[in-house]
Amino acid sequence: MIYDVVIVGVGSNGSTAAYFLAKRGLKTLLIESSRTPGDKCHGATEYVPGVIFNTRTELVDVMLRVIKKIPHLHPGDLGSAHFYHYVNNENKVVFKTYAVAPGKTGKEESYGVNNQDFVRTLAEEAVKAGAELKTGTTVVDVIREGDTIKGVVTETGEEIKAKLTFAADGRISTIAKKAGLLKKWDVNQCYYQYGEAWKFGSEEEMFDYVEHARHMFFGPTLTPPRPWGACTISLRPGGIVTVNAPTSWTPLSSMLSAKKNSRNVYIKNLYKIMEVRRMLRPCEGFPDRPFQRQSTFMPGPPLNKPYMNGLIICGDAGGVGGICGAGERAAQYVTPLLEREDVSEEALAGFVTARFPWGLRRDDSVSKKDKATRELSEVSPTRIVHWSAGAGYMEKYQCSLDEMVENMRLVAIPHVMGTPSPEKCGEFGYVEMGAWLIAVKINHLMNLYGPILQDPNMFPRILKWIQKNQQSFNQNRIFDHPF
Repeated sequence: MIYDVVIVGVGSNGSTAAYFLAKRGLKTLLIESSRTPGDKCHGATEYVPGVIFNTRTELVDVMLRVIKKIPHLHPGDLGSAHFYHYVNNENKVVFKTYAVAPGKTGKEESYGVNNQDFVRTLAEEAVKAGAELKTGTTVVDVIREGDTIKGVVTETGEEIKAKLTFAADGRISTIAKKAGLLKKWDVNQCYYQYGEAWKFGSEEEMFDYVEHARHMFFGPTLTPPRPWGACTISLRPGGIVTVNAPTSWTPLSSMLSAKKNSRNVYIKNLYKIMEVRRMLRPCEGFPDRPFQRQSTFMPGPPLNKPYMNGLIICGDAGGVGGICGAGERAAQYVTPLLEREDVSEEALAGFVTARFPWGLRRDDSVSKKDKATRELSEVSPTRIVHWSAGAGYMEKYQCSLDEMVENMRLVAIPHVMGTPSPEKCGEFGYVEMGAWLIAVKINHLMNLYGPILQDPNMFPRILKWIQKNQQSFNQNRIFDHPF
């Protein structure tokens, strides 16, 4: 049997692509290495060089239908906390990261969704639409005929042939590597997150925590929620809430050679931070569960290209993050190509710009003053993640360096970003230090801030800023903007 499409990786984007392809009558196979879709589902956009775009309106109905089928959801419990606000030093809102579109999909709805439940239910929707699902199957190679990909090979040696192969298998994509589109690189930088996890003893106790957690969603903080933070707080009894402490950002080699791990220092200071004290309080009867997470970020260049004859690379694997939008756009792009049986490299090349529907569009009716902010207000949910070349960013959005910096100041969430060597990353980069987001030439940044970022004495300075911010919050009930 030859499928029209075989999709490797049943995450949110792979499942979404399968749903739209199957709805068009294309014979679609989903392959997942885990026994259950979503078992290994996690975000990887912090590793992705590229831009994450808003969810398209035609995709909203599908997502709402999926999440409403998941048990133990409490719609609206987070209220307006789902929408982030950025404020200036006068505590006036200067930027809202989410805008509500008109029409039936323009409702302000916020949900706390377990990632695994969401992906599993999304995969079920794809199967209902006509896709086949094969779990517990690991793909180890591609079927290559000349310069064309004709399918995949599983670890048991089974060959699964398809007219088009979708690689939706995550940031370090096996398919992309086997196809020769993803090169190996050296580890460059690493950051560590430290925190604690609490288990709720009752639904009443859990909602008390969620009420306190709402404060996390107003303005940048030193323990910033993820852009999808409102969806990762599990709104059901027995849920787990995690909080990031201020991170130490050092070269991986320095961390590995250190005689003492700084974890205890950060855990000790974690409870001194106002956001943590406000969000998490002692849970009687349930011991706290410490965790440590380490992530290597953007250690090298992105894909050479997200396509070749018979192959397209989607989602995090293709350098474009987002929950479902990348999968939907990929499916919409390749459907007419499959219908006319043209999956050549030339035909698939247009996917590069199709992934960014607003990227090259110009609107002369918008003034130059408003242009940069307007364009990037369309970028969501994690805004600018990491450009492999800042010059490419300016070319794409037709803006100056000053406008790029201003966009990053307004649009990028406070998030620790990697700035590898200029040879690998391009001329421009940015890094979040505590609550300050800086966008400058990368050479200058590394020379100026590198020693500070590795200095353990930086922590008291951060705490001093916290104390000042706390005073402002006590008086005005809103966090100061760090800029």
